[in-house]
Amino acid sequence: MTVFGREWGANASQTIADHMLFSWLDGLGEARKEVGEGVLLPPRGNVSALTRLAYALYLLEHNDKPQQNLLTRLRHPVNFAPAVYEALVASAFALAGARIDGAEDETGGAPKPEFFATFRNGLIYAVEAKRKKSWKSPFDLNSDAFVDELQGWLRDKLYKASKKALANPVYWFELGIDAEINPDEVDRLRQVVVAGVTNAETITVNGGPPSPAYVFVTNNQDLVNEEASNLGFFALLMGFAMDNFREGVVDIETAMDNHDIHRPIRWVHDCLSLVQRVPNSFEGVPDELLDDQGQPIDTLRIGKLIPYPRSDGTEGVGRIREIATLDQQAMVVLVDEQTNQQVFAKLLLKPQEAEAAKKFGNAIFGKPEGPQRVIGDRLRLYDRMLEIYADYDRKSLLNQIRKHPNLIDFENLDTENLRIRVAREIAKSIG
Repeated sequence: MTVFGREWGANASQTIADHMLFSWLDGLGEARKEVGEGVLLPPRGNVSALTRLAYALYLLEHNDKPQQNLLTRLRHPVNFAPAVYEALVASAFALAGARIDGAEDETGGAPKPEFFATFRNGLIYAVEAKRKKSWKSPFDLNSDAFVDELQGWLRDKLYKASKKALANPVYWFELGIDAEINPDEVDRLRQVVVAGVTNAETITVNGGPPSPAYVFVTNNQDLVNEEASNLGFFALLMGFAMDNFREGVVDIETAMDNHDIHRPIRWVHDCLSLVQRVPNSFEGVPDELLDDQGQPIDTLRIGKLIPYPRSDGTEGVGRIREIATLDQQAMVVLVDEQTNQQVFAKLLLKPQEAEAAKKFGNAIFGKPEGPQRVIGDRLRLYDRMLEIYADYDRKSLLNQIRKHPNLIDFENLDTENLRIRVAREIAKSIG
């Protein structure tokens, strides 16, 4: 209410009472009356949509800033629906560490996207975000009519977006399917979407092939059905006309090379899952880390002193400096209390810790900054190792791989490439 403006709200509730925002607020009030005070609200489309919009605006404010043009369109009843989707998209980029700049700030008559996202490494992405307004065919993944309509709409949007000739484009397409998509249908929907995007690569734009782009396809039922109760969210990221961002089996080095290229957008994909889930508290402990009485359990934390086995068989005590999780294990960087040296140790996580880390990432262990990326594969562990080694000098980096058979070759690398090589070798060695 503060972001929209309380004065605007007071006036708009009288002059444009049919604004969807007020309908959502009414739904929240009705839900509160039904369940009473101090009780969790049951899932409902309008409550979910309202709280997710509020959370998106919070993330934009907390990580960057809400764009004035976005707020103007959110206040307009006709532009509200597409602006809500843009806010959800922008919040994922903001959470991933990007600065959001409105396209209206750019001068010139060239076609513009919804906004630009600039990452700390200087990469700038042009972001398009479009919603399907309505469906002619009922939802049925076995219906040729529905499949043709879905794939035809994707092809049309990809063509129109490609015609803009944006630099480093990222296209977001919201399907707006008002249906409960069961787990068996999710895989089929994914197949239909992938086939539609892949087939659209045959289009010609200004006499040539389309430019490569990242494509997110989502479905948010709460945005199209205020009464929906069994809410589910669909999101898929794939490459469009992008040969090094496709499904398939490649060797680990090629996978890491490709991952270096696509890392920012994969971060955005990770952050999208957090944007979809509004937390019960912004400061509390995750439910996974509470015991049966609701009290926090003892967990690993950055800054905590823990015992660890030294390579000589003795037990040392070290203070945790960094934590990277992989499934049921954690790789921790410790500063030995006796020698003041940095050492690595591999620890087993408690089941509660593993579950919390799977859902929320390393932030649950006290990591204060950065997107909360869930580490579930070697590539995400590689990301984490790069973060850990960001400030290491050459001597410290070489010390991490002092027993590697190719150490002599690595010693000839410059510091930045050595940092990458060390991160890769450590990530490949864990498991």
